[in-house]
Amino acid sequence: MDFFKYTILFAFILMFMSCKMNKEETLTQKNVTISYQLNEGEDHCSKQLLASVDGKEQVIVDYDENLYLYIQLQDDFNNDGALDILLEDRKGCHNKGEYSYLSHEGSSYFIITYDGEKFQRTEAVGKAWNGIEMELKEGKFHFTIETHATSIYSNTEQLSCNDKEETFVLEDYQWKRVSVDQVSKREAIKEVSCQELIDDSSVVEAREYIDFDFDNDGYGDQLILTYNKITKGFDDFDMRLYRGNPQRIQIPKRSAKRVGVLASKTNGVNDLVIDCDEILVWNGKKYIYKPKIAPSNTYKVFAENGLLIRDQPASYGDVIGKFDYGNEITILEKTDIEMKYKDKEGEYPIEGYWYKTEFLNKETNTKRLGYVFSGFLINSDYYSMFSDWYLMGISKKGIVLRLHGQCHYTYPVKVISDTEVELIWSQDMDCKFKSGLGDDFGLQHVPEKGKPFAKFTWKGDTLDAKYYYPEWIKKYNENYPAVFVQKYHLSYSSLID
Repeated sequence: MDFFKYTILFAFILMFMSCKMNKEETLTQKNVTISYQLNEGEDHCSKQLLASVDGKEQVIVDYDENLYLYIQLQDDFNNDGALDILLEDRKGCHNKGEYSYLSHEGSSYFIITYDGEKFQRTEAVGKAWNGIEMELKEGKFHFTIETHATSIYSNTEQLSCNDKEETFVLEDYQWKRVSVDQVSKREAIKEVSCQELIDDSSVVEAREYIDFDFDNDGYGDQLILTYNKITKGFDDFDMRLYRGNPQRIQIPKRSAKRVGVLASKTNGVNDLVIDCDEILVWNGKKYIYKPKIAPSNTYKVFAENGLLIRDQPASYGDVIGKFDYGNEITILEKTDIEMKYKDKEGEYPIEGYWYKTEFLNKETNTKRLGYVFSGFLINSDYYSMFSDWYLMGISKKGIVLRLHGQCHYTYPVKVISDTEVELIWSQDMDCKFKSGLGDDFGLQHVPEKGKPFAKFTWKGDTLDAKYYYPEWIKKYNENYPAVFVQKYHLSYSSLID
């Protein structure tokens, strides 16, 4: 009997060890060669995904699923040694003349993985309009995906206050949500909505009013909102304060469907809420969007030949000093006196204001006050690699390459760290002219969709570029305008305030 028990126990241990070894073998696919190929059928809105394992090809997504797929990234997302693929299913496919992001109806994302025996597919998540964030944190990919009822560019009739942003990691072979940021409707003490105006098809233009003591001086003020039937929202905001003339309030979006007054105040004036939770605050002179961070008065000088200090806020003021390139300075006051500076013939002028600052007079060893032009200053709090660079813009949701005014290409971005990102090659485009980005120039080693194309490293006011296809880069720059350079320089004007 004891012998029988030990035999059963030994067999159980062997079975457990065998299962464990099989699992470890499944999670380590280092000797497996996997490749993916996306095919377009007669109906370009339906695409087919093929996968090849050690040369054996199989269909993973077929045409009859009617998925309009884009390859976002090919990498090992769950660290099992096998190549995975992240796919975007762009909803609302239109005719071949409309590839633009503005014409689609939201995108969901899913991942295809290989477990050693078969391919697995995660569920599709999100309804996003402007890309996905892909960031490496502690050696693991984090994917941040939005679920928004409508695009910010949309003329939809309804205001949605249930939008969210979710972050996922791939655990084994399925999504695991690690965080969620939910939009909520900010309650107002007084508000107007354009919903009734939208519902009334006979209304082309109308005005709504909010009567309120915004500046809390004991006198009634008025906010006037103009409804536009085309955008189906309030386009123009005019405020009449008792103490001054009407003021136009500009908002950096197409229109607003709801405007409300909040109980909170900034600089003694009530804050405003736009739509669900976007807040406008009074900066002492006008309403602006509430900054996500409270910017300091510390700025960095990026005038190559130094920044002149003048005795008055004007270009004809006497020069009384100079800040060197790279100096950090403190701004004491931001004046409303504008200036445009044109450095080279044919280039766009640099716009800015005159700022008051303090500097050390080296001859007398005393501190003096003076004025500098803001066009060559960068607010230190806004200063990062996720900025606007000459020929290129970088955010955590993508890299926009500007070939010229009518040709922009948007690429997925893999965030490696705060100082490094990779541009992932893509098929997405918005270009009316031949760009050459799809040419192979007779080369074998050419950019592949979903694979890293270049790495950009932040070095102060420049980005250093490392290209993974140097021969292709050389050929491209010989045949087309050389947008692929070794160093990209900051667009200073976008980082002042």
